[in-house]
Amino acid sequence: DLTLFRALRSVALTPRGLERVGRVWRGGWPGLELSASDQMETAFELALREGADAENVLEEQSARLEEAFLREQFAFVVRAVSPDPGRRRAFFGSLSDPAARQREPWVIQALGYLHHPLRAEESLQLIEPALGMLEEVQQTGDIFFPRRWLDAVLAGHQSPAAAGVVRDFLNARPDFPVRLRQKVLQSADMLFRKSRIVGD
Repeated sequence: DLTLFRALRSVALTPRGLERVGRVWRGGWPGLELSASDQMETAFELALREGADAENVLEEQSARLEEAFLREQFAFVVRAVSPDPGRRRAFFGSLSDPAARQREPWVIQALGYLHHPLRAEESLQLIEPALGMLEEVQQTGDIFFPRRWLDAVLAGHQSPAAAGVVRDFLNARPDFPVRLRQKVLQSADMLFRKSRIVGD
């Protein structure tokens, strides 16, 4: 069942779970065939968990894609999934250019992987600059883009340190636009709640 598989791939961490996800991704699970989009998302999830084998997974998936649109999407998002921290930071830096944010669904997908719970410690340093880009994101994007941007940046975090970054950002900017401040607080609500539990 595809729904169950999608749930499994989002939480699998054990060798057995990852082996099952990998078998489906490689087409070795009778009765369950993945679309090209699902294959791509599965490869990204595997790459986040596969350590030294991540590059092989991503290269294999890249070679499978036939549709030009999906190849373009993969090439964009894969930089946020890369096991190379420098490449991930460079990708985030590229988002300061409005032209790099034109494909907003791709940006949101990439930010979600960049700030994935498994990468939360490494991406902690990217929260503040992501918040700092918010006013420009509002000016250059869709009306819903700022909230989606915030959700993608913050949803994977639960540490007191991450909550502190958000609070410090807002406290240092008393003149920050009220509507954007409210969006930050709304998106950070679960982070604040989780951070209190983790900190206790």
